[in-house]
Amino acid sequence: MDLLKDEDIANRIRMIGPWDYDSDDKILIRETMFKNFMEAMGFLNKLAEVAEKLDHHPDMTLCEYNRVIITTTTHDAGGITDNDIRLTQGFEEILESYD
Repeated sequence: MDLLKDEDIANRIRMIGPWDYDSDDKILIRETMFKNFMEAMGFLNKLAEVAEKLDHHPDMTLCEYNRVIITTTTHDAGGITDNDIRLTQGFEEILESYD
C-alpha cells in the first residue's frame, strides 16, 4: 500500500472530520466524548467491526468513562495509507448515529 503525502492527508481528513495528523509520528488522531461508559463501549465495538472488515486495526483507548481516543497508521507502510482514510470514514459514519 502506498503512503499518502502530507498534503494529501490534510486534504482528505479535512473532508472527513476533525482528525489531527501528527506528521512526526505519522498517525491520525481523533478524540470524542460519549454520554456514558456503555455508549462509549458500544461505539468501540462497532468500530472494531469496521476495522475487522477492513483488516486494519487502530489503537482504541477508553479514558475515564466516556472519552474515546483513536489513533491509526499503517505500520507495515510506515505512515498513512488509504486504509487509514477508510477507517476514519467508518469512524465518522458510526459517530453520526450517536448525534
